Amino acid sequence: MTNAPETPPPSEHEAARPAAVWPPFVRAAIGLALLGGFGLGGGLGLALALRLPLGTWWLAAVQAHGHLQLFGWAGLMVLGVGLHFMPRLRGAALVAPGLTRPALALLAAGLLARLVAQPALAATAEPLAVVLRSALAVAAVAELAGALVAVGLLAATLRRGPPLAARAGLRPVLPFFVVGFASLLLALAANLLGLLRVGPGGLVDPPLDGLLAQLGLDGFVVPIAVGMSMRTFPLYFRTHLPYQGPMHAGLALWVVGMLLSLAGWPHGLIGQAAAAALWLHALGVFAPREPRPRDTTPAWAPIPLHARAAYAWLGVAALLKLGEATARLGGPPVVPGADAERHALGAGFVTLLILGVGAEMLPGFARRPLRDPRLPWATLVLANAAAALRVGAALAPSLPPSLLGSLLGAAGLLGLAAVVAFALAVPSRPR
Repeated sequence: MTNAPETPPPSEHEAARPAAVWPPFVRAAIGLALLGGFGLGGGLGLALALRLPLGTWWLAAVQAHGHLQLFGWAGLMVLGVGLHFMPRLRGAALVAPGLTRPALALLAAGLLARLVAQPALAATAEPLAVVLRSALAVAAVAELAGALVAVGLLAATLRRGPPLAARAGLRPVLPFFVVGFASLLLALAANLLGLLRVGPGGLVDPPLDGLLAQLGLDGFVVPIAVGMSMRTFPLYFRTHLPYQGPMHAGLALWVVGMLLSLAGWPHGLIGQAAAAALWLHALGVFAPREPRPRDTTPAWAPIPLHARAAYAWLGVAALLKLGEATARLGGPPVVPGADAERHALGAGFVTLLILGVGAEMLPGFARRPLRDPRLPWATLVLANAAAALRVGAALAPSLPPSLLGSLLGAAGLLGLAAVVAFALAVPSRPR
């Protein structure tokens, strides 16, 4: 079991209250989710539903949409919160905070260039196609460079401050952060390789695109989300202190399972499902809440319900991984569960955690209350509905195109509405 949640002692950088580094990352994450994430996803679904002429541009736009959801919406939110949160866990000032804005500029520019250039390449003839392929390569270099700067700042900050033995709040979660940020760099290196080899139709080679998605989701976002849960859930949602042994065993199972799955061994999916089960037990998300006299927030309040809904989606993803493994071991090698499990994790687990934990943490970062405490109810309902429709569509790919497109379009629009409600609720500037 972890030690009691600690509050880092006041330090000079906190006393001086320097400019916060997280607001630009949060605003960029929301903007990319509205533009190329949920917005583009809804539009692609509606194009399918309306039977508009589809070609390789549509498939290229699907790849760009997935990339922006993973590394724009989720990735920039994780980086922004991490750049604020991890130095406080370490008890040291963030190294060179002035470099965070150039890092964000590189990441955002690369993501936006990917959003525009990849679908355009699929619909463009030479010689403009040469320019667009060059733009995609530059975009990939910019993303990797921005991530290297941001992760480098965090790594340099971890080398400062008091001995790690004295940071009881950081030690249990550090392995999750190391796995996550190392996977981010590997994923963006794979992205660079894929965009250097992009074909005339604007498509990244599907196996390489799958590798990139799995490294980004299973390797980067999920471990950091679970590691953050270890720290934030006891503080904000009155869960019991997480059991360290099962949490770390789950991380080992998750990483080994991911590697086996990437190597083509479906047994790795079983290991990942077991890891999810260990995390659900060790975090106690669904256990009775710990009594605290000063906290009278009911268990059915919307923000704690986001956390429970998120981990319910992690359970759904675990079941889908088991189903995919069973099908691959005894049946056809390709099953619809692969896409469904990714959206159960991305649209369900990760998005519900961002909306819930963000609505709890960001007002504290900004020293401002939520603009409207009723809006988390909207994000809870809208995001769960969006995830349910998107996962359902992935599980039923043989539906008529008009119906399938309607499900995808509705999922995107509901997700878009959830992000708008989130943006309206949380303060984006510190007091």
